[in-house]
Amino acid sequence: MSDVRPAGKKPVILVVEDEPDERFLASEMLEETGFEVIEAETAERALAILNDRGEDVAVVFSDVRTPGTIGGFELARIIGVTWPRIRILLTSGDASDQPSDLRISATFIPKPWRAPEILEWLEEAARHHGGAAEE
Repeated sequence: MSDVRPAGKKPVILVVEDEPDERFLASEMLEETGFEVIEAETAERALAILNDRGEDVAVVFSDVRTPGTIGGFELARIIGVTWPRIRILLTSGDASDQPSDLRISATFIPKPWRAPEILEWLEEAARHHGGAAEE
């Protein structure tokens, strides 16, 4: 398999989920697959992490509904403007959350999601991030 990242460097995925069990399961699945995972309980915490490590993060995998003043859709909009190379995957179990609410480039997958579907998308997104040309 061709890999454009430096040898030994794992793709970094930021998981934003306020439910501890769901965050743990997503993080464990991603770490077992070879990603480096950073966890955040809120979108505000995710933005603080991105301010420190935005160049390292390949993908943000976030629930749409997060506690605090910023939700997943707004987080996606901020990332799209501030860190345009970061790919965004949003998920929600609330039927009222619709992908039409997205105003920037992001992917929406409803809960309950299946692990193979998420992993395939994240692996492709991480490859895209690692090999993207400078704009």
